[in-house]
This record gives sequence, structure tokens and C-alpha cells, in this order.
Amino acid sequence: MDRFEAELHAIALQGSPHYRVLRKLDRRPLYEWPLPDKVKIGVIVDTETTGLDPHENEIIELGMLRFAYTASGTILGPLAEFHSFREPSRPIPRHITQLTGITDAMVAGQHIDDDAVRDFVGSADLVIAHNAAFDRRFCERLNTVFVDKAWACSMSQVPWREEGVEGTKLFYVAYQQAFWFEGHRALDDCYALLELLEMPLPRSHAITMTTLLDAARRETRKIWAIGTPFEVKDRLRERGYRWNAGQDGRYRAWHREVDVDQVEAELCFLEDLDFPEIAPLVTAVDAYIRFSDRLF
Repeated sequence: MDRFEAELHAIALQGSPHYRVLRKLDRRPLYEWPLPDKVKIGVIVDTETTGLDPHENEIIELGMLRFAYTASGTILGPLAEFHSFREPSRPIPRHITQLTGITDAMVAGQHIDDDAVRDFVGSADLVIAHNAAFDRRFCERLNTVFVDKAWACSMSQVPWREEGVEGTKLFYVAYQQAFWFEGHRALDDCYALLELLEMPLPRSHAITMTTLLDAARRETRKIWAIGTPFEVKDRLRERGYRWNAGQDGRYRAWHREVDVDQVEAELCFLEDLDFPEIAPLVTAVDAYIRFSDRLF
């Protein structure tokens, strides 16, 4: 069956309420037209690593996609792509190879060129990752060009559940948006995310990129509940606090990020716990520090 014939079948199935059609994502061609004035440059980043801890594990694959967009969130198209393997200091764990398909033989003798990464990312106005809390921490250890960039997270800063998307993994969100792609490889994930950013959200029909930009530009506050006793951990967890063990240089404390107008209510909650040893600390958070190990 050729593609034209398959497309006719797909259109017929889409007309029935008993079927749902998933289309394989085709990578978009690079944008070759002159860029308009005041255009913004974004870089989508995806990493494959030997594990979850940036202090212990290493990047073994870096994929990046540079694209042009307007301040209102209109995506013009991809401009350039970057891909590189990196040989880690220890063999790749078997479960990582099973997940990503990356073997020790594929990365043998490979390294990520620091200057090439700086050139690729240096002009970016925004770096986007689908789970920036993971990718940013690895990327900042890989190259300092990532440190002073504004970051956004398409997983946590887009209200997927409110839009009727129950899962937030990239492959699942793509499925909900009616396409599929070869996942768990860095550059494939970048192209899939670019596709999602350009699409309208299922319920509000707002463009995903516009929604993400609004969230990234909003300044928030992080509440650090320093000195909380062990017996209140369940109440903190139920309220949305997360534990930081202090190995990253930040406070060893429970913490929660809230909007500016929620700070007073959060401080009242901590006071109502009625433990005088709790010493709340409030720090400002914006796109330049959000998802980083750095406090300020």
C-alpha cells in the first residue's frame, strides 16, 4: 500500500467515532526564509544519561533543535539541529541501553564539543526541555553556556491534566495529540516537542507555546521550610512540598514553589504547624534560576 492509498484509509477511519488515527511524525524541514525583526530564538534540549542523579551519572547523548518564534508564541520553524554522543567514564548500565538503545560501542571514543555547544546555544533567548528539572541540572554540569539562560519546562509548565491529558511523558502527550514518533532518542524527542509546542491544547485550544511562555515569564517564590521536624513530613508532602537532601548545595529542607500571591497563605500554613523550630525562607524564582540547582 502506497502512502496516498494509506492516507485515504486514514481519512475514512477518522470519520468514524470507533477509530482513532495516529500519524507518524515526519521531521519538519529547516526554515530557510529570512527571519523577521525581533524574532526570538529557542533551543529545545533533550539528554540521554546513564542515570537520574546529575552528581553521579553522565550525559551519553545530547540532542538540540534551534527554532525561531515570536514573542506571542508563533513558531516559524526549526533553524538547525545538533546531535552528539559522549562516552561516559563507566560502562552504560544495561537498563539504560534497553531503554534508549544506546550501547557502549555507539559512544566509544565520542565526546561533545564544548565550543560547538556554546555556538549553538549562545544566541538562544529560551531553552526548553520536557522535564527541565532533569535536563537543566545535567546540562549546566556539561557546559556553562546553559547556566545563564532562561529555561522552560513543557512537562510541568503546561497544564496537561486540565487539558484532559492524564499522562505527562512526551510519548504519551504526543499520543493524545494524535501522532507518534521514535522515542527515547534525543533528537527525535526534540522534533516531537517542537510539534507539540505548535499545536493547540485539547480543551482551551490555546497554542501550547504561548501557554508555556506565559508560565516561564511569571516570577514565583520558593518556600523553604527549614528545620521542620520529621513528624510533619506527611502533611508537607500532602500540601505539595518536596524534600531536598542538600547534596546539591541548596538548603536541606522541604520546599514548595508557589505564585507570589500565595506566599502569605503558605507562611500561615507553616506557622499553624505549631513548631517554633521551623524557620521559613522565601526565595525569588524566575526562568533564569528555575529548575537549576542554584539558589540565586
